[in-house]
Amino acid sequence: MFRISLFEFRIYREIMLVENIKAEFNLYKNQAEKSDFFLKREQAFAEFEKVGFPTTKNEEWKYTNLKNITNQSFQSTCESTIETELMLSHAFLKDLTANKLVFVNGTFRSELSTIIETNESIVISTLAKAKTAHSELFNKHFGKYAPIEGQGLNAMNTALLSDGAFVYVPNKKTVTNPVIIVNIADSTDVNVLCQPRNLIIVEKSASLTLVETFYAVGNNPSFTNAVNEVYANENAHIEHYKIQNQEGESYHNNFTQIFQEANTNINHVTLTLSGALVRNNLHFFMNGQNCNSLLYGLYMPHGNELVDNHTRVDHAFPNCHSDELYKGIMMDKSVAVFNGKIMVHLDAQKTNAYQRNQNILLSNEATVNTKPQLEIFADDVKCTHGATIGQLDEEPMFYLRSRGIPGDVARKMLLNAFADDIAERIKIPELVELLEQEIEKKI
Repeated sequence: MFRISLFEFRIYREIMLVENIKAEFNLYKNQAEKSDFFLKREQAFAEFEKVGFPTTKNEEWKYTNLKNITNQSFQSTCESTIETELMLSHAFLKDLTANKLVFVNGTFRSELSTIIETNESIVISTLAKAKTAHSELFNKHFGKYAPIEGQGLNAMNTALLSDGAFVYVPNKKTVTNPVIIVNIADSTDVNVLCQPRNLIIVEKSASLTLVETFYAVGNNPSFTNAVNEVYANENAHIEHYKIQNQEGESYHNNFTQIFQEANTNINHVTLTLSGALVRNNLHFFMNGQNCNSLLYGLYMPHGNELVDNHTRVDHAFPNCHSDELYKGIMMDKSVAVFNGKIMVHLDAQKTNAYQRNQNILLSNEATVNTKPQLEIFADDVKCTHGATIGQLDEEPMFYLRSRGIPGDVARKMLLNAFADDIAERIKIPELVELLEQEIEKKI
């Protein structure tokens, strides 16, 4: 009898997944018009074939193994079969007055979406429509910021992207209500692969509040591979919140590249609430003086979930400031990875950069791998970094218990206080309330 080893079987399954992706790209290639957009996607697919899926041999993926993804087959062109009401019931912030773009399995659902912005110069649309309706803007910015060289998952997204949001805010304009991008992976019938792509352009002295949400329904595995390109022109202000809450056997990779011109202010908060495997890649590049970059995150994995936060902040010009704080509440046998890199370039004098990663372990079986990094090539800077891992402090617990507060209530109070540093960075009260509810449910 012919037998193969488990290792050989895994290699075979990964080859099959790559072959499926290749077949889908060939289908697109046979139908696509030859254009600059097509050439970008063709180049991206060639890079994906060259690089493939990242492995633990790559230092950036040392603690995050994608074998549970590569050992399965996924289908990226599949329609959702669940009813509209059920989809909406899974969407947080559904009662918030906002501009909402809803994508299900990568397909835009206009009947679930609402655009309430009345300023005609502001564009809130889909990437598919923007490619033709706003071709000059699209061609100027698409694919310029998120790299594909050596980035297999970015290259796969570029080659096989489905659809996503396109937001353009012209000079000195403000989007009055938040823009919410809702991504739902429906794996009710098949293993689904979603590859959303968002392009956000905020021009000089303009402002935007952006909320990304990710959910999953269905009992089959799903894999969401998302890419965001965010361009902030001079004096722009962006509030950017990401909520990842894909329960069940859901796998998620997100790459967000934010490109800042001079005097810009960006506040980015990442909330990771659930997901079998979640990888958040967040990169900032400061392309001018007096940039202000704020990076905050809270993750609360449970069970056997893995959350990996990789950040990079490039201080390429003088007189810029960045502040980074990521906090983790670890439960059961969950695993967290934090790798934050601050890169201070040669001429980036007067840089102020701060980075902290703090973790509370609620279980003796939870694991945290943390690696804050500084690479400094300028000599007149203020940079600090640090990491802590520990359990709840017994002294405040004793204090609260001695005043008649039950142990479980005291525990929740302390964990809420721990998370409050992140919650206070959020400017949407409904989102703060959501975060408090999720902490209450989980602990």
